[in-house]
Amino acid sequence: MSVNEELHNIDRPLEGSKYNDLELDEFMVFCILDTACPYEMVCKVFDALRESGMTTRKGIMHWREDMIEKTLKKAGYRFPKQHASRIKKFGYSSIDLRTATRKELVDDITGIGMKLASMFLRNTRGKDYAVIDVHTERWLMANLMKTYRGKIKAPKTYEEKEKYFKELAKAKGMTTKDLDLEIWQKMRIGNRKKK
Repeated sequence: MSVNEELHNIDRPLEGSKYNDLELDEFMVFCILDTACPYEMVCKVFDALRESGMTTRKGIMHWREDMIEKTLKKAGYRFPKQHASRIKKFGYSSIDLRTATRKELVDDITGIGMKLASMFLRNTRGKDYAVIDVHTERWLMANLMKTYRGKIKAPKTYEEKEKYFKELAKAKGMTTKDLDLEIWQKMRIGNRKKK
């Protein structure tokens, strides 16, 4: 089974600009949910919200925050109150998801940091951004040590980590996205074996 076969239908990193406006809203809600939570849970909770019409800004506006929280809680989500608030705030947002920059996404949407803004823009616009999460960062640091043998300082900012990640991807003959998805897939397989 390929990585794309394991991805949720809203999480389609190969389709770039094929997202319509409602799907952009939905993918942003998916990104908001993708914080300190296993991917399978994000998918399950997103589907529960989608079933209730809580995944587009237009739909979110029809629901009270406590109803969104109740849906998250019922689906087993870890932080229902906090994320219901974030989703409701996104419902009121006027940000243009077709044109917003990574910085604008981080600044304007509560709960979206550099990792999730990068994921959103990589998937929806094909931007060459690295999605640096704990697993990617662990891989990056281990490979920086092997490649540079202490000749560089450990990168501190997201942009520095992304720069080195892109360099290592290029050295492996891979795109940033493909290396990220390969690391993600290995991490998922490793986690399944531990269970």
